[in-house]
Amino acid sequence: MKYEDVKQFEEKAPNTKMAHPHPDHFHPLHVALGAAGAGAKAELIHHSWTHQTMSYASYRFKST
Repeated sequence: MKYEDVKQFEEKAPNTKMAHPHPDHFHPLHVALGAAGAGAKAELIHHSWTHQTMSYASYRFKST
């Protein structure tokens, strides 16, 4: 995951507001990346769906 892409999420993914109408649902990603450090790598540790649209993906961020 590229931190610059996450910082510019509104420009990189203009439909983000459809999936995340309120930024409080998206901002924890910024916190996790910041806590992991500049060279952090994301690892998917769980993924499931409910109602065909709600993802329960969980990631672990590791420092390099």
